Amino acid sequence: MYEWQPFITLKKMAKFDINFAALPHGNRELKSYDLDNFELSTCVDGVYQISAHLEKRAIKTNILYDVLENADSAFFKIQSQIAAFLGSNAGQLNKQQRRSYDANFKLMVINAAESSNYCQAARRYGVAECRVRYWRAQKERLQNANTMRKAFRGPKSGLFREIDRRVSEYVSEKRNEGMPITRAVIQLKALEIANELKIPPTEFKASLGWCKRMMRRNGLALRRKTSLAQRLPSDFREKLLSYQRYVLGLRKKHHYPLDQMGNTDQTPKSRITVMLTCLADGTKLPLYVVLRRKTIPKEPMPPGIIVRAQEKGWMETELVVDWLKVVWGRRHGGLRKTRNMLVLDAFRGHLTEPVKKQLRSMNGDIVIIPGGMTSQLQVLDVVVNKPFKDNLRKKYTEWLLSADHALTPTGRIQKPAVRLLCEWVLQAWDAVSSESIINGFKKCCISNAMDGSEDDVLWEEVGPAEQREEDGSDESDSEPSEAEDLCE
Repeated sequence: MYEWQPFITLKKMAKFDINFAALPHGNRELKSYDLDNFELSTCVDGVYQISAHLEKRAIKTNILYDVLENADSAFFKIQSQIAAFLGSNAGQLNKQQRRSYDANFKLMVINAAESSNYCQAARRYGVAECRVRYWRAQKERLQNANTMRKAFRGPKSGLFREIDRRVSEYVSEKRNEGMPITRAVIQLKALEIANELKIPPTEFKASLGWCKRMMRRNGLALRRKTSLAQRLPSDFREKLLSYQRYVLGLRKKHHYPLDQMGNTDQTPKSRITVMLTCLADGTKLPLYVVLRRKTIPKEPMPPGIIVRAQEKGWMETELVVDWLKVVWGRRHGGLRKTRNMLVLDAFRGHLTEPVKKQLRSMNGDIVIIPGGMTSQLQVLDVVVNKPFKDNLRKKYTEWLLSADHALTPTGRIQKPAVRLLCEWVLQAWDAVSSESIINGFKKCCISNAMDGSEDDVLWEEVGPAEQREEDGSDESDSEPSEAEDLCE
């Protein structure tokens, strides 16, 4: 029995193909096919209906298919009727001449082409064969793209090509010298170049969006360490309630003033460790800095900062005891040994007997935050660490772009002086607002009013300047983030 498989391509009118199933000679039945925007289905007595769905509107017409001795004559008769139908609706079809396809659809077509051939894949999915070839050439990019992405658009070069070129050269040069590059560095350098080229700020602002697009155009990427957000323990609700009951019990028993409730924690860096301490009334105590070296520098340090040295830069037990004496013991009321409460995380250096003994001798009560809960209950993690590190990063970026720097014998930039580093830390600490600290103590269930009038603060989101920093670990000697690694 003679079989044939006719097809019609109307690229000029509709930009897609219409396919017919194989029709055995003498058989009046034709199965329903839903091909792209067209549907061909069987009607009684050999009348077939073609439906075109355009912009959610259905256009229908009937075509009569008489079984002829010559299959080719039957095909051309159907072809002419369909062409006449499409021609009568050409005005509506023109609205859909161009179509866009997402990456998922393109990959389906590519897989079909690889399992058969380009022509069959084009007929099956109702697209032009040249599109299939073009998509297959983009296969790797499509696999790496979002499945909903429809095009790889964007200029190959930006509006300010000279700025792009010089910034790209600057990034390559500084990276070869061992300088860490951030988006802020790129933006500041771009503004400097724009000023040299006398481009007004109204035309070029070196925005974050421009920076991202420029990096994509030039194949640049940030190199940074990653850290995981802290995962709360499975029994965090029970730990939270137990912690709150313990803090409230101490407050009801001893009636601590706001300036006698504090929180402290270490912020580790590659070269230094900074011990930050704040009180519930918003007071910021002097900074305690531990340098990663054997001896304390002889050069004078800026006032308001206490410097110590440790070979690995860690806050070991002896240094924690020293901190209690020179920082916590010198706060307002410390000499009179006013009853106080100090909130610490579960860092092992805080749990040793010498530390507990020293704090008891100062009439202090220690509160340990449950393991895995510092992102919710540590004031410094909730409202202080992020703005502190942002300010420190800003100082470091300004220093990088300020002038030429001395190089080491291997060609790397020399590290900033210890005094300069301490000045940055002090300025970053001064920039943290007292209001954010006060709100942080309330947010962490430490200084709320005992009558319950401030309990609603527990459920409020922290503001832009009080965003939480999740270090991913309760211990302060965990892997540092990008901000912590700036001073290598």
